[in-house]
Amino acid sequence: MSRVCYGFFLALTGALFLAGASFGESTAFAQDKDKDKGNSEVARIVTVDGVKLNAVFYPKSSKSSSTVIMLHPIGQGNNIRLPGWKTLATELQKAGYSVLMFDFRGHGDSTTIEDDKAFFSYAPNRSFKLKEKETIDYKDYKVVADKYLPVLVNDIAAVKAFLDRKNDAGVCNTSNTIVIGADQGATLGAIWINSEWSRYKYTPPVNAFQKMEYAKSPEGKDIIASVFLTAQPKLGTRSVTLSSTLRVACKDQAMATLLFYGKDDTTARNLAKSLETNLKPSKAGKKYDFIGSTPLPTKLSGAQLLQDGLKTEDSIVEWLDAVTSVKERGNEWVERDSQGALFMWRFPNPPVYAKKQKGEKNLEFNDYLKYVQ
Repeated sequence: MSRVCYGFFLALTGALFLAGASFGESTAFAQDKDKDKGNSEVARIVTVDGVKLNAVFYPKSSKSSSTVIMLHPIGQGNNIRLPGWKTLATELQKAGYSVLMFDFRGHGDSTTIEDDKAFFSYAPNRSFKLKEKETIDYKDYKVVADKYLPVLVNDIAAVKAFLDRKNDAGVCNTSNTIVIGADQGATLGAIWINSEWSRYKYTPPVNAFQKMEYAKSPEGKDIIASVFLTAQPKLGTRSVTLSSTLRVACKDQAMATLLFYGKDDTTARNLAKSLETNLKPSKAGKKYDFIGSTPLPTKLSGAQLLQDGLKTEDSIVEWLDAVTSVKERGNEWVERDSQGALFMWRFPNPPVYAKKQKGEKNLEFNDYLKYVQ
């Protein structure tokens, strides 16, 4: 780690050790002891395969506000009601970021299948039996988690499409997207980030003599940072080599990444240190100074690292402010036109075209296992 980066993380770690929506009156967050409620709106997001996601959007109503996507841990009892999760969202909003947090399918209030036909038209959704025709619960796919969990990346893709529409309404800037994930939510985030570095806008040829035209850069260029709270090298029992999954984004393209872990969690510490070493870009300069790991004085992991007293949310905001202050890092606001544009995943080969008609909200269902390294 460079001196600039090392000094920053050393100061950050020291501060950590010294630290000892308005969503109406909804009971959804009644047990979350938040510092501030913030201004929020319930978002209605339906995935390409017809699952309705429960989401809350914290806007800053500004084209200059970087956009944060929060990904909670996977598993029974995990959702956006986790202690500290909403606090982090509101702290980020106060600091000038637009934020969206949502329940992954089968978690929290994301249990409704709004379009049966769309849902069962995809083979992975037919791999398990639902107890009720129009609902989905984590328990339904827990037994086939190794095969099914990559499907949840489609939830992230649907959230990004929603945010791109918000971008075009001028209330956020998805050209500066930030991913914050905990536990296996972080792992899913890493897989989605990897897939975005293979997704390109394209213009189809109008005749047999014209070549396909691609955008010069993939969509991954707009993901400027990620924060992982105890990222996991597994989905279910399937191994995920995070150093390979994040190589293009971090080592090749210098996406800023901060890895938190509990200092008494030996496994998490070893993984974070290994990723810090393997993902560090070889180039020099401020843009490349923001990949590192930071311990917290606890044996807890994942979203539990947001517990009161650790001040993790303050550290995340401070780090993101440092990242976004580097002029070489940020992107100017541009209209996304995600509903009018055509996309394809160019790698791995053969390319996969995102078959959607103009005006549709989501990309076609993709096999994200291709991006699990």
